[in-house]
Amino acid sequence: MEEFQSLDGTAQLELLRNKEIKLSEVNEYYKTQIIRKNPELQAVVHTMFDHMPDEYDENRGRFGGFPFLIKDLNAVEGQPVSFGSKIMKGFKASTDDEVVKRYKRAGLNIIGKTNTPEFGFTPATESNFLGFAKNPWNPDFSPGGSSGGAAAAVASGMIPFAHGSDGGGSIRIPASCCGVFGLKPTRGRSPLSMRINSLSVHHALTRSVRDSALLLNVIEGSQLGDSFSTPPLGGPFERYLERDPKPLKIAYMADFGADLNIDEEVQQAVESTAKLCEELGHHVEIAYPDFNLHRFMNAYVTVWVVGGALAVKNAAQMNGKEVNDETTERLLYSLIEKADGYSVFEYEEARQYLFDESVKVHRFFQKYDVLLHPVNAKPPLPLGCYDGEKKTVDDILKVSAEYAHLTPIANVTGQPAMSVPLYWGSNSLPIGSHFMGRFGDEATLLQLAAQLEKARPWQNKYSELA
Repeated sequence: MEEFQSLDGTAQLELLRNKEIKLSEVNEYYKTQIIRKNPELQAVVHTMFDHMPDEYDENRGRFGGFPFLIKDLNAVEGQPVSFGSKIMKGFKASTDDEVVKRYKRAGLNIIGKTNTPEFGFTPATESNFLGFAKNPWNPDFSPGGSSGGAAAAVASGMIPFAHGSDGGGSIRIPASCCGVFGLKPTRGRSPLSMRINSLSVHHALTRSVRDSALLLNVIEGSQLGDSFSTPPLGGPFERYLERDPKPLKIAYMADFGADLNIDEEVQQAVESTAKLCEELGHHVEIAYPDFNLHRFMNAYVTVWVVGGALAVKNAAQMNGKEVNDETTERLLYSLIEKADGYSVFEYEEARQYLFDESVKVHRFFQKYDVLLHPVNAKPPLPLGCYDGEKKTVDDILKVSAEYAHLTPIANVTGQPAMSVPLYWGSNSLPIGSHFMGRFGDEATLLQLAAQLEKARPWQNKYSELA
C-alpha cells in the first residue's frame, strides 16, 4: 500500500477493478491514515468506520464502495451534522441531503465528515466546537476554508478526494492553501444550497484533475425545486481531458484595478502561471472586467450576512435551540445582530446591484475564454485569524477584505472557476492560481487544468506529506 501516496483516486479505482488490490485493504489503509494524521490536523471531525464493506462491487455504483468524506455542512442519515457550531450539538440527520444521495448512488462509501468553520462562513476552518483544522504543509497555518478539513485530508493522504462546497471561495481557497485541485462548478451544474441566495454549489477537493472530472459526473444536474439549472454538457467529463484546449485568449489581472494589496509572493505565483500559459501557446494579456470591485463586495456582504443569519436561525430551530450569546460563538451572534440592521430595501438593492454587475462580467467573457487572477491576496494565514469565539463578524469581514476579495465574484455570476496548484512558496506553503471560465464551460477549464498539470505536475509533492 505504500504506492497509494503517489496515486490519485482514478488510479486506485483501476487497481480495484482489475482485482490487483482488495477494497478491505483500501479501507484499512485510509482508516489508518486518518487515525495517524488527524489528531494533529483536525481535518476529520466524525468517523463512520463501522460502515466499510470488504468487497469492491460495481453493483453498488461506479465507485463500488470506495471510501469518501463529506463536509460537515451536509446531512448523512443517522449521523451528526454540526455545521461547525455548538448550537447544533447532539443533532443527528433524519435523511441524506440530495448531494449525499448522489454520492451514495455512485457507490461512494462515506467513512467520515470533514471540519468546517461555523456554518461555513469564513475562509479559514477555525471552529471552537470542532477544533481548528491545520495546514498539512505547515501546521502553524490555516488550510483555508470553509472546506478546509476536506482539503487538509486530501493533501495529507487521508483520502484521495473529498466533498466540498463553495459559496464565496470555499472550495478554491482551501485548494490553494493545501496544494490540491479545486473546481467550483457553474451554478446549477450540481444541486444548489437554497440558502444565501443560491450562491453555494457542491463539488470536491482532489489530488488530480481527472479525479475532479470523474466526481463531477456523479453530482451533475439540479434537484427538484432548484431556482437555477444549467444545461448538461453531455457525456462523461473525463472525455474533455483527452485533448489539450485550443489556444485560448486569457485575460490576466492581479487585482481587477481595485488597488488591492496583493502579496509579492502571490503575485510571483500568478505571474509564473501566466508565463506557463504563454509557453503552452495561449495568448495572455492584461485585462479585467470593468466594474467596481469594492462596491460589488459590499453588496455581496449584505446578501451573505442576511442569508447567513437566516440559515443560523433555521438550523437552531431544527435543533430546538434559541440563538443568543450563550448558545453561539461571538461571530454568529454578531452576524445576526448585523443582519437585523439591514432594511428589506437595502437587501434587495444589493441583490439587484449584483445582478446588474454580473452582466458586465459575462460580457467580458464574450472577448476572453478565461480570466486568470490570484485565489487570495495573501499566502495561507496563520492560525487564529478567524477565531469566532474572540472576533465579531465585522472583525472577520475586515480580515476577509484584505485576504479573500476575489473568489466571490464567480459565485455571484455563477461562472465555473478553479484553483490549480502550480506554486509552492515560503514556509513550504502552496499558492494556487485562479482561473474563471464562461458560464457553463467547465470543459475549457478542465482541459486547461489537465494541460497545466501535465506541464508542471504536482503529484510528486504529496510524497513530502507521507
